[in-house]
Amino acid sequence: MGWRILYTIPFHGILNLVFSILLLAAEIGGFALALIFYLLFLQKNTRPKHSLANLKGQYPSVDIYIATYNEDETILRRAIVAAQNLCYPEKSKLAVYVLDDGSRKNIQKLTANLGAHYLKRETHEHAKAGNLNNALAQTTGDLIVTLDADMVVRTNFLEQTIGYFADPKFGFIQSPQTFFNHDPYQFNLFSPDNLGNDQDFFMRNIEEQKDRFNATMYIGSNAVFRRTALEEIGGFSTGVITEDMATGMLIQAKGWRSRFVNENLASGLAPETFADLIKQRDRWARGNIQVARKWNPLRVKGLKIIQKIIYLDGIHYWISSIYKMIYLLACQRRCENVVFCRLKNAVFYR
Repeated sequence: MGWRILYTIPFHGILNLVFSILLLAAEIGGFALALIFYLLFLQKNTRPKHSLANLKGQYPSVDIYIATYNEDETILRRAIVAAQNLCYPEKSKLAVYVLDDGSRKNIQKLTANLGAHYLKRETHEHAKAGNLNNALAQTTGDLIVTLDADMVVRTNFLEQTIGYFADPKFGFIQSPQTFFNHDPYQFNLFSPDNLGNDQDFFMRNIEEQKDRFNATMYIGSNAVFRRTALEEIGGFSTGVITEDMATGMLIQAKGWRSRFVNENLASGLAPETFADLIKQRDRWARGNIQVARKWNPLRVKGLKIIQKIIYLDGIHYWISSIYKMIYLLACQRRCENVVFCRLKNAVFYR
């Protein structure tokens, strides 16, 4: 990189200079992303697992939030039934809540028929985060489980996650999102058996390595929170699209510990069309940029230096596609030059 900066910048012509600096900036950005990637994977995560035995018979009460807005009744039915069939030593301390931000009578009836609790609100400010905060104010469970409406939990979800809260310093536990349908890449390339879901690498590998530095990212579902940790930061973060990322970061900034449990404990629906995929990624990208503007990791007090770097790297990732465009343009220009030179030489020798 030193050689690249000191000896390769062309100063003949303003256009050459501008585009060479753009290319150099892209290379520096890519180099920074690579450094953090290798730092994360330098050593395997070997943090010990905890089980229900750690609680020594003192089981906390658990509220399960299934947040919904316009999801189909069929999708919600399986999510509710799965949540009610969770294994837990004291079922009387387990409560399932359907948080319906669409205020739909058919969902209210479905919830009642299945024996769960139905919550709605008159106003709908702050979208999903506001919906979760409304439930937080109306429930009393020691622990809060957040689930997306399409997520179907396995019966051992609580058995694999609740034990960590025997340690009073734990603020939240995150498990990966897995999917029981094929994403657009798997489907269109006819390769569901040869290609993993395009989110698997982040969900199963990167999140686990971030856990080494207490920088596991809350991803909006399949997570368990200590109520007091949420209350300390004023509830789920509002004012940004990706309230999940901000919530987890602010809890860690308060000194709470987090843990990533790398087990397939809940599965949902991946985007099934390319349009849905683009819409999802657009939302994530804009949300991360919003978080950077409202809670810049470098300015969040309480985060360790390595946590700041990892969260900043996560935000940086969402603008890295610009680098790829610059590389493609530079490669295209180089190919044109090579073709021109070969044609010129061919004419000369002829």
